[in-house]
Amino acid sequence: MRPDNFTFKERKLFLEDVSIEEITKEIPTPFYLYSKASLDASCEAYMSNMDSSDLVCYSVKANNNLNILRNFVDKGLGFDVVSGGELQKVLKAGANPKKIVFSGVGKTSAELKLAADLDIYSINVESAFELKNIIDLNKSPRISFRINPDMEGDTHPYIETGKADCKFGMSEEEALLLAKQFSKEQINLVGLTAHIGSQITDTELYLELLAKLQGLASKIEALGHPIDHLDVGGGLAIDYEMQTNFDPSELVKKIKNKIGKYDLLLEPGRSVIAQAGVLITKVIGIKENGQRKFLVVDAGMNDLMRPSLYNARHKIENISSSENEDGIFSIVGPVCETADSFGDDFSISAKEADHLVIYSAGAYGSSMSSNYNLRLKPAEILVSGTNFSEIRKAESFEDTIQLEDI
Repeated sequence: MRPDNFTFKERKLFLEDVSIEEITKEIPTPFYLYSKASLDASCEAYMSNMDSSDLVCYSVKANNNLNILRNFVDKGLGFDVVSGGELQKVLKAGANPKKIVFSGVGKTSAELKLAADLDIYSINVESAFELKNIIDLNKSPRISFRINPDMEGDTHPYIETGKADCKFGMSEEEALLLAKQFSKEQINLVGLTAHIGSQITDTELYLELLAKLQGLASKIEALGHPIDHLDVGGGLAIDYEMQTNFDPSELVKKIKNKIGKYDLLLEPGRSVIAQAGVLITKVIGIKENGQRKFLVVDAGMNDLMRPSLYNARHKIENISSSENEDGIFSIVGPVCETADSFGDDFSISAKEADHLVIYSAGAYGSSMSSNYNLRLKPAEILVSGTNFSEIRKAESFEDTIQLEDI
């Protein structure tokens, strides 16, 4: 199986109605490639069962390409940002401040002031010290308490955010103490938010989380704070092996049936964009060491960090199908690290100068990329129907040194 809008026609892989091979003749590898049709379908899946007062706030950390953000603005999405840089970028894309929430455990005073001056939908407060810093601004921005629900997400420990000993959020007990300590004249507390983690496959966990937030909301409302929305975060899984689909519209329907009087907020990232994007790379050569055969490609861990960071495995295949027998290969990049590997035991037919597609790279590909080994960041290409356009130019060496001087 492949993500929607990726199909083989006459042994050539197409994205929508464009041959990827034709793109490689114009754009040097590696490069990221996205489907507008897939992005639009993801937006519609999340928005279809939402009311006008609800918000789908796309998690910008998954992919912050300006043109993609602008597309999400046009589709009616809001944004979940975790830095001043992300906040400024979504504004550059045309975002309405009333559709922005600001999360993160370490917001600086300057970031908090910027968010308060813009009067965004909500600053998601994660600690007592952050609440004090907001009060010290002498403004009255809308705030939500981010709750650490002490729930296990059954996911990779690096992306599990809802257990009691994680750095994110505050306990329900601390939230109640702060709600008692400060009156509605002192703080504009209007929401509760929580996040279990990423790659959540059990949607019943969201209903369990919602019940926790509803119970806490009623206690905080009894203290005089008018709660108007509940935010159950993001984290809905995608299947990197593409055997299973997790339907956002069904998740929204389940939550809406239970949420009652409150407006609903969601903060999806990966599930919006991961399957809409791929990384295209070229085989530099083939070699053998010991018992292993290697396909050495021109994309590396600096372009797609997930395999090295999480031991994640992405589906990889040749963009031109072949009748030749498959070989068993480790697929590795040029970065000077043993960890620079996309994985072992790939069954694939490929030769030098062939182009490979690494699927499910729309999320945490470009946004986690780096210049490690002084490698240049790749171009990003958007396909729409029969057309493709460069939505981020490939980096040049001059770009990497423009802030330095001798």
